[in-house]
Amino acid sequence: MKPGAGWPIGIALILATSVAGNLGVIYFTRDDPSFAVEPDYYRKAVVWDSSQVAEDASDALDWSVQATTHKQRDGSTTLELVLLDGAGVALHGASVTGELLHVARANEVQTITFHETTAGQYVARPNMSRVGLWELRLLADRIVPGAASQHFMHTLRLDTDNRVPIADPAP
Repeated sequence: MKPGAGWPIGIALILATSVAGNLGVIYFTRDDPSFAVEPDYYRKAVVWDSSQVAEDASDALDWSVQATTHKQRDGSTTLELVLLDGAGVALHGASVTGELLHVARANEVQTITFHETTAGQYVARPNMSRVGLWELRLLADRIVPGAASQHFMHTLRLDTDNRVPIADPAP
C-alpha cells in the first residue's frame, strides 16, 4: 500500500459507518409504536389555509365538549362526550367521530364513532387499555333544518389515570 493511501480508506469507512448507522436506526424505528409521522402531512400542508378557515368556522360556533372515561367491570372503557352550545345547552342530533391515540403510542390511531344515548350525550367504547394521556381529535357534524350544516372540530386530552379530562394543549 502506498504511503498516504490510508486517508481515503479511513474516510470511506467513516462514511460507510454513518450510512450503516442511519439504516440501522430506520430499521429499528419503523415498527416502533411510539414513533409516528403525521399521516398525509404534505396534503395537510397544501390545504392549510382552507383548514384554518374551517377551524375558524368551528370556533365561531362557540361549542364546547366535556369528556369522561369510565372503566367497566369487563376491563373495557366507555368514553362519554357531552356537546354544549355557547349557552351551555346540550346539542343533540350530531354525527360524532374521532381519532383516538395514546400519546406514548402515537402510531396506533383508532378511528371511533360515537352513538347518541340521550340528548347531547355521545358514547363510544374504544380500546383504551393503557393508562395515561390520550388525545382525541373530535369531529361533530350537525344538520340544522333551514340552516347550513355545522362542523365542530376539537382536540382534547384525557388522562385515564384520573379518569378526568385535563387542560387542552396549547394552540
